[in-house]
Amino acid sequence: MDRISTHSVDPRRVLWPAGLSMPMVVPACLAALALGAPTWAVAITPLILLFGVCTALDHVFGRDHRNVSLEIVMELEEDPYYRRLLFIVTGLFAVSLLVACWIVASGVFGPVQIVLFGLGLGLIHAPLVLIGHELGHAKSLRDRRVARVALGLIGYGHFSIEHNSGHHVHVATVRDPASARYGESIYRFALREIPGVLMNALVAEKARLTRKGFGFWHWRNTILQSWLVTAGMALAVVLAFGPVALAFYVLLCASVWFTITMANYTAHYGLARRMIDGKREPCRPEHSWNSSFFFSNILFFNLQRHSDHHTNAQKPFQTLSDVDGAPELPSGYPGVFALMLVPPLWYAVIHPILWDAIDGDDTRLNTGLQA
Repeated sequence: MDRISTHSVDPRRVLWPAGLSMPMVVPACLAALALGAPTWAVAITPLILLFGVCTALDHVFGRDHRNVSLEIVMELEEDPYYRRLLFIVTGLFAVSLLVACWIVASGVFGPVQIVLFGLGLGLIHAPLVLIGHELGHAKSLRDRRVARVALGLIGYGHFSIEHNSGHHVHVATVRDPASARYGESIYRFALREIPGVLMNALVAEKARLTRKGFGFWHWRNTILQSWLVTAGMALAVVLAFGPVALAFYVLLCASVWFTITMANYTAHYGLARRMIDGKREPCRPEHSWNSSFFFSNILFFNLQRHSDHHTNAQKPFQTLSDVDGAPELPSGYPGVFALMLVPPLWYAVIHPILWDAIDGDDTRLNTGLQA
């Protein structure tokens, strides 16, 4: 059941282009350098924007529980406006990556500044995976191809196949490497999740190709198609800007990977689907963490309405609902990302909310020990 009355129009239609601001951070940094801004200030700007400004704005604007009415869901799903936004932002992110590499190749930053700039831009460019996530669920072949390009830009081309065939099947169980367990720190989770997702994706794609009578190295391998985009980007960076820029590009991609690991950690932390009468209970809103904070949901195209996504995987971002029964995060993703980097602080904040969400029933807790 929707948490509040629904709307006969999309109440955020004119606001979704705010998501285009993310790839504009790099041109803004370039402009700041041209105007004589201190290099240290520019280097840490992406980190400050996400962890500081975005978190603050989430709490200034507060939560937003508005939903669109069922009567207009089909109309919104067929409206090309929303897909065009995702296509545009993908192109802007591609330009942003190249401009960032150009800045680093210019020699304006020292080694420590390069690392800080790369880590911050990994956070800023992580929405490329969100775009791949959104378009990777689409029925349109064109949309899925754009998803592969978006994921290929940051070397994460294995995501869609594992997400669709693995994560959505095994979410909130011990079989899912992308579901964090109770008491598991983000750092322990990363050591399990990153290789687990990659290996599961390779196995799933090999099995898919085998069913069709093709070998793993066939041109129809969607992971290899996306990795070709990564190779093309890497080649363009090293030829245009040199080896230092290539090393920076690798750092930025690694930071994106870790950012998505943080998002996965947040999305299902400690939540378990129980075995009932020998069968796994279906995925319901209670098995995913939601965040209804207005500002970060606009920036991240409703990613934080995660419960409805797992209940209705084919729904596009503009129609996802804020639903009853989903545990609520204490902040938007930028805020909880900052919390989880300090595990004792994360546990102190999230564990009371988690125990309340599961009504103190430890059978609903993912401890990693369940069958």
